[in-house]
Amino acid sequence: MSLLITGLTSLASLLMNAASSRADKRGSPRQQGESPDAGPAAKVQLSQEAQALAGLAGQGAMFAQAIAPGAVTAVHGGAGAAPARAKPAMAVSSQDFQGLLERFGADAEQSKLLTAGFDTDQNGSISRAEFLQGLGRTAHKGGADSFSQALLQLMDRGGDANASVSKQEFAAFTTAFAEATRGRRA
Repeated sequence: MSLLITGLTSLASLLMNAASSRADKRGSPRQQGESPDAGPAAKVQLSQEAQALAGLAGQGAMFAQAIAPGAVTAVHGGAGAAPARAKPAMAVSSQDFQGLLERFGADAEQSKLLTAGFDTDQNGSISRAEFLQGLGRTAHKGGADSFSQALLQLMDRGGDANASVSKQEFAAFTTAFAEATRGRRA
């Protein structure tokens, strides 16, 4: 079963990278001189590629930025991944997580909301599973709840602030979390 999930994850990554390269050739609104409309009150949505990543995150797959420009790759398998290979201590303390959020531009209110939203068992740390469940929430109902919007605004603010979270912006946030679980500064 894990071989099937790994194959599907690789296929999804290839398709998203191909779609992204076609979109890059057309140019983004920012490249075409249009001003973005993403203030704090604007509703931020996931791009199609980021929507797919959020859905897979909700199923236990984690993505990170790859070395190739604009590429995104799976760093941990989905629900079928072998538990023996998983690192047991993949968690970030609430304090370190708030530091990560601040590096992405979160204010005190957003930081408090997001930390509480991710730390579902209220044990003072954000586990990989809690993180992925939180990311998965953004894929449901268009990310309309306050937690999802705070998270999407944060991811978008860390990128081009155009009211749409791209797969690269989504992966930048997951990469920061993955690095934080390894004890490195994201």
